[in-house]
Amino acid sequence: MPCLMVLFFLLPAYALAQELSAEDRACITAAAGKLPTIAALEIKDSRALARPGQERRKKLHNAIVEIDVSVAGHSSTYIFNCISDAGLVVIQPMGMR
Repeated sequence: MPCLMVLFFLLPAYALAQELSAEDRACITAAAGKLPTIAALEIKDSRALARPGQERRKKLHNAIVEIDVSVAGHSSTYIFNCISDAGLVVIQPMGMR
């Protein structure tokens, strides 16, 4: 019973840790708009990762966006560089794997 209580206590903290920031959501949305227009393209998952080795400035947000897609049973991941500043979002395609 105590273990169950600890689990319920930690569950909200875990859920909050999984939420994306507004900047990350804006980057993912803008990157999804850059995907190729293929009728059978299905987005499976997306994530925004902080750029390694980059210092975060107060207003400038820099992240790598990865979008997992599936087309006719074949899976791939599109990778984008995202820089956002005060509502302006710039997306640069970096490749696909």
